[in-house]
Amino acid sequence: MEKIKCAVIGTGIFGEIHVHTYKTYLKSELIKICDINEKRAKEISEKYDVKYTTDYKEIAQDKEIQAVSVVTPDFAHRDIVIEMLKNGKNVLVEKPMATNTKDAEDMVNEAKRSKKILMTDFHNRFNPYFVQIKDSFDKGEIGNICSIYTRLSDRIDVPLKWFSWSGKSGPHWFLFPHTVDLVCWFSKSLPEKIYAIGKKGVLSGYGIDTYDTVTAILDFGRFYATVETSWIIPESWPSIVDFYFKIEGSKGKLEVDLNEFVCKISSDIKRETNFPMITGYLPIDGKPIGFVSLPIQHFIDCIYDNKEPFITLEDGLNNVKIIEKIVESVEKGKTVFLK
Repeated sequence: MEKIKCAVIGTGIFGEIHVHTYKTYLKSELIKICDINEKRAKEISEKYDVKYTTDYKEIAQDKEIQAVSVVTPDFAHRDIVIEMLKNGKNVLVEKPMATNTKDAEDMVNEAKRSKKILMTDFHNRFNPYFVQIKDSFDKGEIGNICSIYTRLSDRIDVPLKWFSWSGKSGPHWFLFPHTVDLVCWFSKSLPEKIYAIGKKGVLSGYGIDTYDTVTAILDFGRFYATVETSWIIPESWPSIVDFYFKIEGSKGKLEVDLNEFVCKISSDIKRETNFPMITGYLPIDGKPIGFVSLPIQHFIDCIYDNKEPFITLEDGLNNVKIIEKIVESVEKGKTVFLK
């Protein structure tokens, strides 16, 4: 079997998952990694026995590489993605595709020109809980959508300790891509108008100029969806992520509460109780197990089999457009229209 030769740009928390997946998947061969932080790049290079560079253009110019994951910070996707596409690489970009519509449109246009795959990593489409309720929904088991409510939030240590660039993103750009995509994926439609409100204060007290919380109502005409996000859940909360999704229909109800399906670890030594999320990514016997690796493998399968991903260019672009309109509504304090 001739494997797809791959590279990863950005080797942070999620970047390492991409590295691990390419390294172990039977259809991929990891050729090189890249990170501007040479200490981190060298650490991952030694851990996974792969060459590294601190210059992403070295990846672009390597004619051997066919597929690249771009796992840089939310705001730093455009230039790298376009450089890869111009050099004939297929690209998997972490969500969000970009943090403004213009950048996303530039990326989409280059993908169309180059005729290469550009796929946004909406990994919750591969989450078995959402796959299961999507199957029930598609079979008509709850009738027509009447309303959707979803909440995805993180503990405050995510913006304070995980990243140095939190002020250039926020819970809206970091977390809304998941829930907004799920709403559009289930309904197979886009909202007509949007009203949102956001508050600042807690994070700005730490020198991070971004929203603490944002809530938006997405009006689809025949139904509405409420999406909530927060980056200020206290560190004492036992779970890093608070994730809930509900659809009420004309004939039934679908619900996923990822706060309930948990593993509990309580330690007198650490003096804390944790609810680790183990279904997304968990190394077992040297291989990545969980749904977070599945879209990465799907990306490779599409290149290998010369087929289109089921996450389309438009899915990534529309996701950015909707979140940008949410921000516009917050800033203007009024309802805005998607079109």
